[in-house]
Amino acid sequence: MKKITGSLFAVSLAIAFVIFGAVLPNQLYAQNDTAGNGIRVSPVRTDVTMNPGESRAVTLTVQNITGADGEFQAVVNDFVAKGEEGQPALILEADEYAPSHSLKRYISEIPNVSVGKGEYKEVKVNITIPKDTAAGGYYGAVRFVTANDAIDKNVTLSASVASIILVRVSGDIVENVTLESLDVRSGDAMENPNSFFTSHKNLYVTARFKNAGTSHEQPFGKVVVKKGDKVIQTTEINNTEPKGNVLPDSVRRFNVKLDKIGSWGKYTVEGNFGYGKSGQLITGKTSFFVLPLPLIVGAIALVAVVIAAIVWVPRAIKRYNANVLRKAGRR
Repeated sequence: MKKITGSLFAVSLAIAFVIFGAVLPNQLYAQNDTAGNGIRVSPVRTDVTMNPGESRAVTLTVQNITGADGEFQAVVNDFVAKGEEGQPALILEADEYAPSHSLKRYISEIPNVSVGKGEYKEVKVNITIPKDTAAGGYYGAVRFVTANDAIDKNVTLSASVASIILVRVSGDIVENVTLESLDVRSGDAMENPNSFFTSHKNLYVTARFKNAGTSHEQPFGKVVVKKGDKVIQTTEINNTEPKGNVLPDSVRRFNVKLDKIGSWGKYTVEGNFGYGKSGQLITGKTSFFVLPLPLIVGAIALVAVVIAAIVWVPRAIKRYNANVLRKAGRR
């Protein structure tokens, strides 16, 4: 009897843990130009493949959307990955370069450009890759600021507009991408993966890829969600244009909205992904539970009733039998 009571008590504690474990943790660029400070620049991103020893010009378009003529200066910066959302972090100091994968050192100086009000002009960004350059990815951004602002070294990014350039130098490129994690998260707590949720709404599968190679990669593939053996949702990742890149020495996450999840049950997520020229494969698998709060509370109440019945009913019967025996003894 004590073993049964102890087991049921343990189940009750486990369900209570599910409640707190589930409830407490869950409490760019698809555009063709950037605009700011009266300037519009396109394209936002340029992808180029070059050979060592090759020179090439990338054409950008600068449009003056103010009501007056203007002179604009191009400022070249390296950038690295910022966080896991695919945003670039510019290295703004004029004499600083990215520790690796610097494109800034290979871009020639760009002369100022004068653009009449409402007009646009093309700007050539000349890139020269030395013959001894190692194969891999090199990354930079070309920002445009008004010529007067350029004199001020403290000019903020809000006063400039940037176009980023990603160059892949051909050769013996190392391709090495791994799946850092595959999990499920609530849209209200995207930094906290979880296995238990009290609502089926606003859930996402998050696939995090780590790039230990020498060039940027664009992972692709599908996320398959099952309930039992039944497939309830299949969604492709990184299927936007332009596709998202995972820069070397960084981790990038891709989120998939789950819109076919029922109000309760156990679900399994399978990820089948690929990357690189040869389509190297990566797989991952995880599972999660959706347990509505009323169901959990009801289960705890039921367990409590069962425990009470197991503990108190035998005692009541024992007392009843004792009373019957006492009454029988008095006769």
